[in-house]
Amino acid sequence: MRIPKAAAAKPLFDSPAGLHGKNLEHALKLVHKVIVPIAPSIFDIQASRDFLEVLHHERVVRKSKIFVGVVGMRMDPRTRAALTLEQFLQGLDLSVLAYLREAQVYVNAAFEGKSLFDLPPFQAQRELEQWAYLLNWLERSD
Repeated sequence: MRIPKAAAAKPLFDSPAGLHGKNLEHALKLVHKVIVPIAPSIFDIQASRDFLEVLHHERVVRKSKIFVGVVGMRMDPRTRAALTLEQFLQGLDLSVLAYLREAQVYVNAAFEGKSLFDLPPFQAQRELEQWAYLLNWLERSD
């Protein structure tokens, strides 16, 4: 699996955690989808709650002009951490787009100056499968 050409051609912005106020409003004018990565700790979940609530109150999100997706980082979907994350997100009317497990393949690829998508498929098959739904979500125009 390679990164779809359309997804690779669209601009991508990475922002610092806790973006708010005018900076958040400006960033939201530049995008049509927001991905919020959340790690499996109570601290990350609480910090994400605050941000997701602020994001939810933004007019462009309320009017469905911008879509929000959550990615469970460094966690397996069969774990207690994943269940806790899913329960937390139900209260915000959100769901997890993907779970990206902690894997040495990311470290090894970065060490070689590569991404997961630059590796031969047999080296990263499991991780590429985890990315599939997220990439499809990004491709949809909604």
